[in-house]
Amino acid sequence: MSSIPATEHVLLHYGIALGLGLLIGAERERRKGVGETRSPAGIRTFAIGSLMGAVSLNLGGPTLLAAVLLSVAAMLVMSYRLTRESDPGLTTEAALLLTVLLGSLAMREPTLASGLAVMVTILLTIRAPLHRFVSTFISETELHDALILGAAALVVLTLAPDQYLGPFDALNPRTIWKIVLLILSISATGYILLRAVGPRFGLPIAGFVSGFVSSAATIGSMGARAAQQPTLVGAAVAGAVLSTVATVLQMAVVLQAISQSLLVALWVSLVCAGVTATV
Repeated sequence: MSSIPATEHVLLHYGIALGLGLLIGAERERRKGVGETRSPAGIRTFAIGSLMGAVSLNLGGPTLLAAVLLSVAAMLVMSYRLTRESDPGLTTEAALLLTVLLGSLAMREPTLASGLAVMVTILLTIRAPLHRFVSTFISETELHDALILGAAALVVLTLAPDQYLGPFDALNPRTIWKIVLLILSISATGYILLRAVGPRFGLPIAGFVSGFVSSAATIGSMGARAAQQPTLVGAAVAGAVLSTVATVLQMAVVLQAISQSLLVALWVSLVCAGVTATV
């Protein structure tokens, strides 16, 4: 991280810390409830917590920030012991601790802190659809497969060596694993769209979007899908062909950026290729 900003920028960073605290706190205020069972933390608590993180880091550095975090955590533990029967969840408590950290982060990386605050607010807002998706929309087997894909992306990819091996240094384990992840991701995207909008439109949409990444991988994935479920051959073929349309569009955009004269020379071929694939 960069160092603490100069004095003339401190007020701006304090304002950002206050803003992100208000943003997260506004969402929590709407779910706070009323009466004796209401949550103890609302918009004011979150705003103050974010400012506490900013002030503690600016005045005392990491040591004071750690002390503030421990104090807030102790207060949250006491609050949770009083409200756990009516509200056994820990979402508000965890969000408040994270808000204190985001307030301190705003003093050094305001853009990153603001982006994370928006992401946290979105996660808090989509509570009901997120719970419904996990509990009813996907099965236990599908959740297990999603966890495997996440582990493959977050764990295996980071451990794969990024160096060329084998005869003539032709193999790069990380590049190979990226291709594997791409194929798995395309298959997962197709499955989700298949469940969401049906096979007639789901696989073609997935094929078109994935074609911007790799048309070859998309065609291979669609072929595997068609082999597993013969009833989806038509939709899989449409997805495979539409991936080439995406590739043509991508090529046109790249040529527009690097060589407009070459784009003018090839525009007839590109249009014919796109129209043919679309038809």
